[in-house]
Amino acid sequence: MNVKKWTLLVVMMGVLLATAFAIDENEITKNRADFMKERKAYFKENIKPKIDAQRNKLESSISDKDKNEIARLREEMMNERLIQNEFIFEGRAARIKGEETDEGLRLEIRAQHIVIENIHDKAKIIANKYRPEIDDLLAEIKTLRKENGSHMRYHKREFENRNRNGKKRSHGPKHRGMMGLGSGNGSPRDFGIVTFLLWDANRG
Repeated sequence: MNVKKWTLLVVMMGVLLATAFAIDENEITKNRADFMKERKAYFKENIKPKIDAQRNKLESSISDKDKNEIARLREEMMNERLIQNEFIFEGRAARIKGEETDEGLRLEIRAQHIVIENIHDKAKIIANKYRPEIDDLLAEIKTLRKENGSHMRYHKREFENRNRNGKKRSHGPKHRGMMGLGSGNGSPRDFGIVTFLLWDANRG
C-alpha cells in the first residue's frame, strides 16, 4: 500500500472513531437529560405535595409578624443564592478554560457564603419559636429521604447501565440528599428546620 492510500486509510479511521465517540457522547447526554427530567417529575409528583402539606400545617400556627419576616427572608435568601450561583458558575467556567480562579472571585464567593449564613441564622431564630411543631412535621418528611434514595439509586443504576454499553462510561448526575430542594426552597443537603420554615408551598 503506497503512502497516499495509507494516509487516506488513517484519516478515514480517524473520522470513524471521532464519529463513534460523538455518537456515544450524544447518547450519554440524552440519557443524562432523561435522568434529570425523571428526577424532576418524580419530585414534583411524589415528594413536593407531601412537603407542601406539612408546611401548610405549620402556616396556621405562625403569627402575622413572623409570616411577613419569613416572606422577606425567603426572598432575600433566593436572591443571594442566585448571586452566589453566578460567582460559582464564573469560577467553573474559568476552570473549564484552564484558567486559575481569580482571588477576587474567591473572596466574593466567601463573602456571599457569609451573607447567606446570616440570613440562615435570622430564620433559625424564628424557626426555634415553633420548634416542637416543626420537629413533629419534619418527622414524616425525613422518611422521604429513604424513599427518594431507593428510587433514585435504582434509576441511577439504569442510567449507568445504558452508558456502560457504549465506549465511554458516565457516573451520571450527582445528587445529594432530597432532590429538588436546592431550587430556591433550601439546601438539598440539609432539610432542617430553617429550610422547612422558608419552604414556599406556593412555588411550582
